[in-house]
Amino acid sequence: MSALRRFTPQWLAGSVLGNREFRTLWISLIASVAGDQVFPVAVVVSLLDAGGTATEVGAVLASRWAALVLFGLFGGVWADRLPRRHVMLASQAFLCCVVMVGLAGVTSAWVLGGMVFLAGAAEAFFRPAFQACLGSVLTPEQRPAGAALNAVSWRVGAIAGPGLGAFLVSAAPVGAAFLAALAAFAVSLCVLLPLREPLVVRTARASAWREIAEGVREVWGRRWIGTVIVVTALQSMLTIAPAQVLLPVLARENFGGDAFYGTSLALLSVGGLTGGVVSMLWKPRRPGLAAIAGLTAYGLVPPALCLSEAPWTVYVCFALAGFGIEVFSVQWVVSLQREVPAERLARVVSLDWIAASALTPLGLILTGPAESLLGSASVLLLAGFAGVALPLTALLTSGTTYFRSKYRPYPTKARKRVEVVSVASHYDHQ
Repeated sequence: MSALRRFTPQWLAGSVLGNREFRTLWISLIASVAGDQVFPVAVVVSLLDAGGTATEVGAVLASRWAALVLFGLFGGVWADRLPRRHVMLASQAFLCCVVMVGLAGVTSAWVLGGMVFLAGAAEAFFRPAFQACLGSVLTPEQRPAGAALNAVSWRVGAIAGPGLGAFLVSAAPVGAAFLAALAAFAVSLCVLLPLREPLVVRTARASAWREIAEGVREVWGRRWIGTVIVVTALQSMLTIAPAQVLLPVLARENFGGDAFYGTSLALLSVGGLTGGVVSMLWKPRRPGLAAIAGLTAYGLVPPALCLSEAPWTVYVCFALAGFGIEVFSVQWVVSLQREVPAERLARVVSLDWIAASALTPLGLILTGPAESLLGSASVLLLAGFAGVALPLTALLTSGTTYFRSKYRPYPTKARKRVEVVSVASHYDHQ
């Protein structure tokens, strides 16, 4: 009897947490998320302590987006070329090196911006490799719970991480926050060392640009995937970005101050946490329809900001938006893992990611000029319309309702049987 069976309770052995490789990835993710959340707090405080301006803070934080755009596609290519475990280990080791620079007490905006840029580059390689590896270690039955559990971990990190960073920099020198981030990335690295990644059959290696083109063709061959990628990227630019920019401004003008701003963001994360927990148990018959409905919930936020005078209305809308985003995220991740061949999954994930990474900063930059030209109310009403209309247009593409390229209705038991056989055939071929 294996050690896993000896020390794992019977109820756990049959769940996603009974999967040893998933537990390894999950714990590594929790540690990495903690480091991701603490690191920027330490960077910003270091810059402000040295007399940095708001413009310098914005430029330093924007360097992360620049790295994601520049390296996103190549991160997916190398995650499909090499063992995903190696890519993730290299990424976390590189992050440890970057964070160690902060322990030297650097205060230059250029150096801090370079650190954030390099951290973003490491993230661009880690995320596609992690998502692709996650799909290979989980069975089809475990994937919904696995994706939901990871979503919960991200949300818990989004709630607790900034608070931990703020506590550290207020109670101790800023070096303590850099040390905490370093410890988190080091734990993520060490946890990944014993990971046993299933063998993935890879095609003959071609040039990087050719392999990127293969990822694009993989998306183009499944029109619903391409449609959803475009729609979510546009929604990020036209709906989410304006709400993020105008929320702190309107918090002071109409809702009593910064406490409203912080509470709204916290409730967005709480809603997301709830959505992740619900997604562990809920298996919708039309996952695409459920996911698209979840996306439309964010369209409620901008109109609430400009039409409502009651804070609780905005709070409810933010909580619903977080819930809907996480429902979408879980169904989307599971569907990509099911539909896209394992040897090309990382490239598809990186295409999805880079689309949002490229358009979100554009929305952040354009919101200010648009608000000066049209007024905040007009901008927010247009953002709300886009937030609802854009996701609904995705339903016009064949396959979106079920997130399947070719949907054939069959009973639940038969569907499970087909999926299990498909996975078995894949490993037999290897």
